[in-house]
Amino acid sequence: MANHATYSKEQDYAWLVAIPRRQEFTEPKFHFGERVKWCGEDSNGIWCCQTGRIMGMQFSPSPGWQYWVVWDSDGIQSTTGSDATYFAEFHLTLIKDSASVRQHLKGETEWLNTQQAADCLGISAEQLRKLRRRGWLKVGHHCRDTSVPGSGLSRWQWHVGRCSKALDTPPEKRPVLKL
Repeated sequence: MANHATYSKEQDYAWLVAIPRRQEFTEPKFHFGERVKWCGEDSNGIWCCQTGRIMGMQFSPSPGWQYWVVWDSDGIQSTTGSDATYFAEFHLTLIKDSASVRQHLKGETEWLNTQQAADCLGISAEQLRKLRRRGWLKVGHHCRDTSVPGSGLSRWQWHVGRCSKALDTPPEKRPVLKL
């Protein structure tokens, strides 16, 4: 007799995606797990912004895509008093972060220019440059200079996978490098 155990871990989800064969169907603007932001007036007329992750979606011809957003726990609670709300596509804005599936869907190369890599990693371009200058991200492994020799103008490209792995190291375990 098989032994069955219940496995429940909040971070592990399985998704069933069914795509209807209708002409009015459109591709979704956001994907499961992506971070989004909503700004608007709450029920009291107070302007506020909330961030959260797409945890569900549904499509119908008239309103189009609607997304089930679970709000970040450190943000403002939703006006309905729940931790999640449905929103139409036009109400939401994508927040780029390293956990986004968007980069994997595009099939892009791992080597990106500074601004693209910073957006993918969820940090600023200046922070990325600073990590290289301080020696924390290594030239030849995390980044490379693609400029013409002798041009005097560096053109950096970044290996997003390696940089992401380095950034996953907790700050207290990162080596302290002196300038």
